[in-house]
Amino acid sequence: MIRSSTEITATEAGMPMIDLYLSESVLDAEDRQVLADRIARLVREAEGYGDSRLAASLSWVYLHPMPDTAITKSGAVPARPLWRIEVASPTGSLAPDAKPALAERLARACLAAEGTPWDPTDARRVWVLYRDVAVGDWVAGTTVAKAEAIRDAVARERAAA
Repeated sequence: MIRSSTEITATEAGMPMIDLYLSESVLDAEDRQVLADRIARLVREAEGYGDSRLAASLSWVYLHPMPDTAITKSGAVPARPLWRIEVASPTGSLAPDAKPALAERLARACLAAEGTPWDPTDARRVWVLYRDVAVGDWVAGTTVAKAEAIRDAVARERAAA
C-alpha cells in the first residue's frame, strides 16, 4: 500500500535526484565525486535547504561518465566537453524564478572543474534540464515524497540544532 509521507528519513526518499552526464576523460573519478558533491550542494541551496544534514542525506547524484565518442555535436566529437545536468525534484522544491541562477551556478561549477575560466559563451556547453515531479509520482518504495514534508523535516532538524 502506498502511503503519504509525513516524515522523511534518509532511507525513504532521495531528493533531489541529479544526473550528471560528462565525457569520461574530462575528470578523474575523484574529481567527478567532488563535482557531484558541489552540484548537489548548489541545488540544495537553491531549494532553500542550505547545509541541512537531512537534506544532504536525501540528495542523490548519478554520475554518467561516457566515452568521449558517446557525446557528439552535429555527428562529431566536440572540441570542448559538453555537459548535461538533469535535476529532478518534487514539484514545489525549486521555485521557477530560481532556476536560471542555479543553471548559471551549475555551469560555473562544471567549467571550474574542467579548468576553464568563466565565460558565458563556454557556459552554453553546460545544459541544465529541470524536471518537476508531480505529487504522487515521486515514490520511494511505498512512500510518496512531498516537498512540504521535506521542508517540515528540515525545519524540525534546524529547530533541534
